[in-house]
Amino acid sequence: MSHSAITTSLTTPLSSTLSHRPQVQVGCLSGSSALAYLDEHWPALYARDGQATPYQSRAWLGGWAIHQPTGSEPVVIVARDSRETVAAMAMARDTTDSGTLRLRPLSAPTAEVIRPVGPGAEDPSVTAALIGHLRAHGEDGAEVVLADIPADCTLGRHLRAQWAGHRAETPYATVTLPVDYSALSRSTRREHRRRQRTWDDLSRTHHVLYRRTHSSTDLLETYPRLLRLHRLEWPEQAPGAEDDAAWRTVLERCGPGAFIATLAVDGHIVAAQLCLRRGVRAYSLLPAMDPAYRSLAPGHALLRYLTADLAAAGHRILDLGRTRSDPGQYAYKAQYGAIWTESLTASTCPSETETTTKLRTAC
Repeated sequence: MSHSAITTSLTTPLSSTLSHRPQVQVGCLSGSSALAYLDEHWPALYARDGQATPYQSRAWLGGWAIHQPTGSEPVVIVARDSRETVAAMAMARDTTDSGTLRLRPLSAPTAEVIRPVGPGAEDPSVTAALIGHLRAHGEDGAEVVLADIPADCTLGRHLRAQWAGHRAETPYATVTLPVDYSALSRSTRREHRRRQRTWDDLSRTHHVLYRRTHSSTDLLETYPRLLRLHRLEWPEQAPGAEDDAAWRTVLERCGPGAFIATLAVDGHIVAAQLCLRRGVRAYSLLPAMDPAYRSLAPGHALLRYLTADLAAAGHRILDLGRTRSDPGQYAYKAQYGAIWTESLTASTCPSETETTTKLRTAC
């Protein structure tokens, strides 16, 4: 498919103080054209962007794109300079209950990091052009939502400084691997030792097994067990039947780029965690544990195994992602030396910003 298939375009003149690029043209593909672009052109943009995360991969986005709810369609916004495509953003377009056209990130709120992808994704002039295109939609009456944008990326800084609409921030946690427990507070080290003794004692009388999947078949076979735990712990936030179909498609496509870590006692999984990975960085999402084993803190036990396992495999960062506002979530992640940043949600509609923030921090 050639770039002439772009259905609408916006030419944004750029100040020379922003970039060496003389101009950036932005256009929009939707529906089947967007799906084709994700399959045919997106992988090359992803490969040329070292800062793109698995949430920007063709495997992840393509899976969600083909499972859009009724009345919604995928949209790809493409930015080109005079030489080549420099960046693209994956969005979805639908209509609100009030009949208003809405644009929001594809796979939100499931994805925890949203950003443009491509060799120019961090170029301020490209970001300005993309935002200008989205603002034009807003000026035409559409609701525009940008959720889970890292506040320290170029797009996030632009939104913080210049977005005229509504904004909200959510804490985002990352952990450096291997975890340096000696750098933690004395009370935190004491808590880790206490929990470890509990599991050491348990292993003397029970079979305790940590493992993570290493194949697509293993991943798909383990997913229903993760989902069962997630529904036990968060029955209102667990994927429904429609989302479950999307998850299965995504995991089928992700292959070795995804795995599930589990902790079992006598063959019964008591904690599980889905992770995506790219390079030396892994991204945790859908953590779950069996509430019947809460007194053993199986989530902590699994995370200790997981961080050690990932470090031994050469990973250097584990993203624990967005964090709920309750103190327990902060304390849980802080016990692994979490580094705190923010993810940003910007919207042309105040109610949409509030709703999206609640969805993003539901689990």
